Amino acid sequence: DRSRVFDILSNINIGWNLGNTLDATGGGNSVNAETSWGNPKTTQEIVDTVNDRGFNAIRIPVTFANHLGPAPEYTISADWLARVKEVVDYAVNDGMYIILDTHHETNYWLKTDPNNEAALCEELAAIWKQLAEAFKDYDEKLMFEGMNEPRMAGSAKEWSGGTPAERKLINAMNKAFIDAVRATGGNNADRVLIICTYGHNSDEPTLKDLEIPSDPNIAVALHTYTPYFFTYVADGSYSVWNGSKKNDITWQYNNIKKYLIDKGIPVVITETGAQFKENTEDIVRWIGDYVGTLDQDGVKCFIWDNNIYHGNGEKFGLLNRSLLKWYNDDIVDAYVNHAA
Repeated sequence: DRSRVFDILSNINIGWNLGNTLDATGGGNSVNAETSWGNPKTTQEIVDTVNDRGFNAIRIPVTFANHLGPAPEYTISADWLARVKEVVDYAVNDGMYIILDTHHETNYWLKTDPNNEAALCEELAAIWKQLAEAFKDYDEKLMFEGMNEPRMAGSAKEWSGGTPAERKLINAMNKAFIDAVRATGGNNADRVLIICTYGHNSDEPTLKDLEIPSDPNIAVALHTYTPYFFTYVADGSYSVWNGSKKNDITWQYNNIKKYLIDKGIPVVITETGAQFKENTEDIVRWIGDYVGTLDQDGVKCFIWDNNIYHGNGEKFGLLNRSLLKWYNDDIVDAYVNHAA
């Protein structure tokens, strides 16, 4: 019975991702890595601005790879851990729900090679043991998400669910994450832990092969930028949303419903969003269809925000963090109001 997890998640209105910040990987092992991808240092005011707008939950993506000591301890550098804690505390001060995750590890040590299972599980467990100890006394509003889009970069099936052996490896790593956190006791004994599929993918084979641990305080995270060619800039992408592609959303949702929701397993979309293509009204209509579909079963969304709205790059920016002003009120209003 996972009713407690459903109760906790039901208190979330909509979530916001502090993207391209503590997950940024420039600047090596320096604490200044936070600003290496062009974002300002995170402040209490930034988090206040997000919370005041109706996002009562925040996901804090963090990359640890450059901030670790050697095996087998993989000690997280003290100043990096202190900074992560400081940012988490900004959200705690605002009474927000928080998801803390390990992020771009896939660019470094987390290659989903089934032959490397023991070493992968050992490093993931070592990182989470330290994080679990550091946050042991935090209440149930803090949730841990074990991995971000674990996959084999450059492989043929990198973004389409991996191989059966790779999917099996993800199950082992999810278990290593859960065991490491639970072993620390305290509030971690029943903290909500969020596991994922290969690449956070929600295709049928991927969902089918995901093992759900018997642990009652578990949720599953997926990333659904759906339909891809509307939400991303790529060959074949389009910017008009007239509802004709809504069945892409429905098809994906039916998979999630069949393999997770209908089995009583809580689901969180820890990343979604649509790149801005000078198409405000279309994105607003898409939000209605997308959030409206997920809302049928109370599935909560965390919107990706990398603070890029003009110029080059993936334009997922919502909040101009330097000015504490929202780039596009219509889009932000649509997210918050549809979720409410």
